[in-house]
Amino acid sequence: MPSQCPHCMTEIHAEASICPACGAVRGVWGRSVESWRRASTFMLGMAAFFIVAGMVFGTWVASDYSTTWFDGLIGFLLLSPFMLFSGGVGLFLRYVIPRMPEGWYR
Repeated sequence: MPSQCPHCMTEIHAEASICPACGAVRGVWGRSVESWRRASTFMLGMAAFFIVAGMVFGTWVASDYSTTWFDGLIGFLLLSPFMLFSGGVGLFLRYVIPRMPEGWYR
């Protein structure tokens, strides 16, 4: 069943994500759901990078500057806020954004 674009009132297919007449995009907060998914993949990749970098940094600190494992843990914990932030944003973009109601944006 065809529907209308809310901007130019052109008849478009109900499953269309872009209006052929005016270029309006169906999505959430002005972007398509696919672009939010690409952004979430990047942010989750950054979280994984910070996990690995924290482990490497913690191991380096523990092996070069101390004799206890606790100092290596402190080295890992220095990077954990960045890991938690990028992981939280990535999970928000991955699981919350696609469930929001879609609208048409130009």
